[in-house]
Amino acid sequence: MNFIYVLSGWEGSAADCRVLRDVVTRPNGLKFPQSNFYLCDNDYTNGEGFLTPYKEVKYHLNDWGERTLIPQNSQEFLIVDPLEESLSDEDDDDDDEDNKTDYIDTIESSQAWNNWRDHLAHSMYNEWRGLD
Repeated sequence: MNFIYVLSGWEGSAADCRVLRDVVTRPNGLKFPQSNFYLCDNDYTNGEGFLTPYKEVKYHLNDWGERTLIPQNSQEFLIVDPLEESLSDEDDDDDDEDNKTDYIDTIESSQAWNNWRDHLAHSMYNEWRGLD
């Protein structure tokens, strides 16, 4: 657990997504490879590289009472990173001169990412229900 980037100067009440938009556009800002995605909370935009939960959907179902402990639909089931096990420390070799990595340089909502999130949620939910 080490700091990899520090951005000072923003006021404490600035929205997370505004700060993220700023950091990716800076010449020496934090770099997010296009080949990865990052799980974010609802304060961020669901767009290229940044996967957010569905808005106004109950997660952590055990906090909502006994009747709702089981996910009722695919949106409630999208709570884990499906690629976590496939990622390795070898992916952190971005400093190699031979490694030409494309980075995310804008943060905006994307219908393609919304569709991808829907497909991912349905696939995970159907697998959990034994329908795959």
